[in-house]
Amino acid sequence: MPSPAAIGPFPLESIRLVERFERREPGFKFTATSLPGHLIHLVVSGEVEQTCNGRQQRLTPGTVVWYHEDEWVEGRVQRAPWVYYSVNFSAPTLSPPDFEQRLLSGRKHLAPQFAQLLTAWRSPPSWQRDCLCQSHLLALIAGTGAHPSDHPAATPVGKLWWEIEAWARLHIDQTRSLGELCAKFGRSPNTVARACREAVGLAPMKRLKQIRLSLARGLVRHSDLNMTEISQRVGYARVHEFSRDYRKAHGVPPTTERNAGA
Repeated sequence: MPSPAAIGPFPLESIRLVERFERREPGFKFTATSLPGHLIHLVVSGEVEQTCNGRQQRLTPGTVVWYHEDEWVEGRVQRAPWVYYSVNFSAPTLSPPDFEQRLLSGRKHLAPQFAQLLTAWRSPPSWQRDCLCQSHLLALIAGTGAHPSDHPAATPVGKLWWEIEAWARLHIDQTRSLGELCAKFGRSPNTVARACREAVGLAPMKRLKQIRLSLARGLVRHSDLNMTEISQRVGYARVHEFSRDYRKAHGVPPTTERNAGA
C-alpha cells in the first residue's frame, strides 16, 4: 500500500480578525474595501445586493464570500437584520480561489465552525488558543470547497497578476505604466490585462489606482501625514491630482474626510 503524500508548507501566517457583525437597518448602504490579505465572510441571516469589482452579487443566508487584497465593494441591505461572520488572515503562499469560486452558496454548515473559531479567538492569549484558532480556520477553509484538492487554487494566468500586484504594493510610491509592468515581468500587455481581469475583474491600471487610493484612505484617517506626504507615499507627483482621484473614489476630498474624523 503506497504511503500518503507528504504535507506541504503550513499556509497560514497570521490571523488578524475574527468577528460576528450585525446590521439591523433595512436599506443600509455601504462602500468599503476589503482588508489586506484574505477575508472570508459567511452570511447568517438577511440579504444583500452588492457589486464587487464590477460584478453583481446577491448574498443570502449560507453564502460565503472570499475577498483578497483590498477589493472594492458597494452594496445595500435588502433584508435585515444582516448578520455575518468575518475572518481576516494572512497566507502569502495561499493563492485566492478562481473568481468563480469566490461566491459560494449553500454553506450554512460552516456556521458552527465560524462560531468555534470566534470562541477560540476571544479566549485569553495562550499557545493553546493560537493552535485552536489555526486549526478551526484551516478546517473552515477546507470546508468552503473553494480549494478542492484536485483543482489548482488559481490558473497560471490568475497567479501572474497576484505576483505583479505583490510587487506593485512594495513599490506603491512609484507610479507604474502598463508597459513598465510588462517589461518587469516579461509578459505582453494582453497577458497582463487578462491576468488582472481574471483575478479581480478590473483593468491593471484601474486596479493599481484602487490599491493606491485604498492605502491613501487609511493614511488620511489614521496618520498625521499631510496631504502632500500622503500623495507622494501612494505615487502621486501632484497633490491636486491625488485630491481629484481621491474624491472620485471615496466621494469626498481627503481634507474633508480628515476634518470629519478629527
